[in-house]
Amino acid sequence: MTRQNSFLFGAMILTVAGLLSRFFGVLYRIPFARLVGAEGIGLYQMAYPIYTTVLALSTAGLPIAISILVAEKNARGDRWGGRQVLYLALVLLATLGAVMSYGLYHWADWLAFQVLHDRRAMYSILAVSPAVFFGAVMSAFRGYFQGLQWMMPTGVSQVVEQLVRVGTVLTAALLLMSYGVEFAAAGAAFGAVAGGAAGLITLLLFYTWFCMRDHAGNKVKSTPREGMVELTYRLLVLAVPASLGALVMPVVQTLDAVLVPLRLQVAGFTVEEATGLYGELSGMAGTLINLPTIITTAITTSLVPAISEAAARGRVKQVGEQLSLALRASLLLCLPAAVGMWLLAEEIMHLLYNVPTAGVPLKVLAPSIVFLGMYQVSAGALQGLGRTMLPVRSLIIGAAFKIFLNYYLTVLPGLGIRGPAIGTNVTFLVAATLNFYSLFGLIGYTPNWVSLLLKPGLAVTIMGACVIWANQTLTLAWALPELTTLAVIAVGMISYGVSLLLVGGLTTRELGLIPWIGPRLANVFQDLRWIRG
Repeated sequence: MTRQNSFLFGAMILTVAGLLSRFFGVLYRIPFARLVGAEGIGLYQMAYPIYTTVLALSTAGLPIAISILVAEKNARGDRWGGRQVLYLALVLLATLGAVMSYGLYHWADWLAFQVLHDRRAMYSILAVSPAVFFGAVMSAFRGYFQGLQWMMPTGVSQVVEQLVRVGTVLTAALLLMSYGVEFAAAGAAFGAVAGGAAGLITLLLFYTWFCMRDHAGNKVKSTPREGMVELTYRLLVLAVPASLGALVMPVVQTLDAVLVPLRLQVAGFTVEEATGLYGELSGMAGTLINLPTIITTAITTSLVPAISEAAARGRVKQVGEQLSLALRASLLLCLPAAVGMWLLAEEIMHLLYNVPTAGVPLKVLAPSIVFLGMYQVSAGALQGLGRTMLPVRSLIIGAAFKIFLNYYLTVLPGLGIRGPAIGTNVTFLVAATLNFYSLFGLIGYTPNWVSLLLKPGLAVTIMGACVIWANQTLTLAWALPELTTLAVIAVGMISYGVSLLLVGGLTTRELGLIPWIGPRLANVFQDLRWIRG
C-alpha cells in the first residue's frame, strides 16, 4: 500500500469507528431515557459536560504533539525515540489526569451545589471522576499510534470504549433505579469509567503486540536519546497552541448564547421567541452541520502524522500531495452534505425534530460544512508542519468576524437568525483562507481548485437535479412527508455515488480503500468498462 493510500485508509478506519461510536452513543439514549426519565437524564447530563471539559484540560493538546514527534522520529528510523516520546507523555498525562480526577472528586459537592444548583448531581460527578485519568492515559497511546500512522488501535479502542460504556450505562441504571434516580444517573455516569478502562486495556494489548513484533524483527534502532528537558519543551511548544485552539470555539459559542438572543430581542422578538430561534440555530441546525466533522476530523487526524513524516524527510512535494489528497477526500464528502442540507433543509428538520422552521438557519449554514472541512484539513497540515499556533491565530481572527457579524446582522430586517448563520460561514471561510495563505508562505502550496472541484462539482450538480426531481415527484405521490424525505435522501446518495464514478471523480481503486464494504463495491463497478480503475 502506498503512502497516500495508507493515509487515506487510516482516515477511513477512523471514520468507520467514529460513525459506529456515534451510532451506539445515540441508540442507547432511547432505553436509558425510558429507564430513568427526564429527571434522570437531566442529572446525568449535568455531570457529563463537566467531565468532558476537565478531560479536555487534562489532555491539553498533547495527543497532537505526540503524533507529530513520533511521526518525525519514525521518519528517521528512530523507533526508540518514538517510544521515548510515548513514555514521557504517559508520565505527563497520567500525572495530569490523576490530579484532575482527584480535583473533580474533591470538588464534586461544591460543583453540584454552587454551579449546577442540584446537590443530587454530586453522585454523578463522583462516579465519573476516575474516567478523566483513563481518558488522559488513552490519549497518550492514541497519539503514539497515530504518529506511526497506524489508526487501527485508535479506531478499535473507540468502538470498544463506547460499547462497554453503553452496556454499563444501561445495566447500572437498571440495577440502581430502585435506590433513587440520582443513583441511577450516577451508575450511568460510571459508564465512562468502565468504557475508559476497556479502551485503555485494548490499547495496551495493541502496544504489547506491537512491541513483541518489533523485538522479533529487530526493528528498534539504538540511537542517542533526546534529553528529557528538551523533549518536554518540544511537546509543550506543540501542545499549548493546540490546546488554546480547542478553547476558541467553545468560548465563541458561549458568547453566542448570550449575544444572539439579546440581539434578536433588539430586533423585536420576545424573550421566548429569541430563545426558541437560538435553539433552532445551535441545538438543531448546528448539530446537523457538525455531523460531517466525524469524517473530516478522521481525515485530519490521519493527515497530521503523514505531513509530519514527509516534512521530516524533507519531501515538500509529498507534503503537497498528501494535503491535496486530504482536501479532495474532504470535498468529496462535504460538498454533497452541504448541497443536500441546503436543498432539503425544511424537510430534514421536519423529519428529525418536527420543526420545519429550523430549516431557515440550516439552509444558510449549509456552506459552512465545506468551509469547516477546508479549515480542518489546512489546520491539520499546519500542525503536521509543527506550526500549531498558525491555525489558532486564523480561527481567532475568524471568530472576531463572527462576533462582529452576529452583533450587526442579527438586528437587520429580513435576516434575524440568518445573521449568526452567515457569521459562522464567514468564520470558517476566513480561517481556512488564512491557513492556506500560511501554507503558501511555508511550502509554496496553493490548491488546484479547478482540479479539486470540477468533477465533484459536476457530480453534486447531477445529484442536486435528482434530489429536486425526486422531491417534487414523491411529494405528489406519497402522503407521508417523513417517508418522502427518507426516499429523497436515498436518491441523493445513490445518484451522487454513481455520478461520481461516471465522471471519474472517484476511481474503483480509491473505492476499494474503504474498509470492509469498499472492495466489494469496487469489484462490482470494475465490471463496468466506463468506470476508471
